Amino acid sequence: MNPMFSRILQALCTFAAVALLSGCGGASSTVEPFVATRVIAFGDGFNFVDANGAGKSTVRTGETDITIAGRVAARYGIVVKDVATGPALSATGGFSYATASAKVSDVATQINTFLTSAGGVVAKKDLIVIAVGNWDIKDAIASGTPTADIDTATTNLVTAIQRLTNAGAEHVVVMPPINMARTPWATTYIGANAGVTRAAIQDLSNSAATSFNFKLLAKLQAAYTQDRNPVVLLDRTTDFNSFAGSVDASGTAVVNYSGVSLTNLSTAVCTTASPAAGCTTAVGAGGLINSTDYLTSVFADEINLTPVMNRFLADRIIYSLVSFGWAP
Repeated sequence: MNPMFSRILQALCTFAAVALLSGCGGASSTVEPFVATRVIAFGDGFNFVDANGAGKSTVRTGETDITIAGRVAARYGIVVKDVATGPALSATGGFSYATASAKVSDVATQINTFLTSAGGVVAKKDLIVIAVGNWDIKDAIASGTPTADIDTATTNLVTAIQRLTNAGAEHVVVMPPINMARTPWATTYIGANAGVTRAAIQDLSNSAATSFNFKLLAKLQAAYTQDRNPVVLLDRTTDFNSFAGSVDASGTAVVNYSGVSLTNLSTAVCTTASPAAGCTTAVGAGGLINSTDYLTSVFADEINLTPVMNRFLADRIIYSLVSFGWAP
């Protein structure tokens, strides 16, 4: 497929995902936008924070807006903090149940923990942010039954989301996987497994009817048919590909289309043994190449992104939320 046509198609699909799931929920110019008083996050490393709200599965700068949920919550003046080690769940504030390498099954458990805990009642001013699917794709590639695994995972994710909306959630934002074929993990895995191609990983990620993102979109559309939908799927694949650049057949990054000064498009800056552990920014600590490389790099580890990339993707999500009245 022509690369330019592919990017245009992905952009149209991304727009469709927003439009079809937001329905008539968008605000007109005469309606005050939704302003969350509590942000609740579920998912994997993209929403994984410490007790103070600092991102953990990335370069650990100590900042509270370097995860997807953290950056989105900042729009409402809220800091999202880890529920397990930080402040107890309350009626206002930001709370994350996310863990480093969570899959859909883990998110279902996270949601159950929230709903069955003291204070686990969904309020009208709650914004719920879910980021998941990357690790499901990673495991599906190794399973031998990837298509079936992705089908099961997306079905289970819709069921978990329905638990939230059945409990009264009116504003649920879902960020599905990034383009996993574009990650350092994919390059390493393909090199070690001759039977696996980059196209096969992308087909599970976002580019085909077998992908996590397409299957999830179709199932959410079937589950939520009312005019005002409580769930929006914000697929940031096009934005990610633009920021991260394209890759050649060997996986080498060759172009950054965004105009942003990112010079390291393919090498993880953290060399910690655990791919979801993150690393600190001190010179030589945590395996960093040096103390500033992460500022112009895409990947923190083999799957997770640097703070600058997380902010880029979160800002595109915020742009969409503002456009249909879910953020001021």
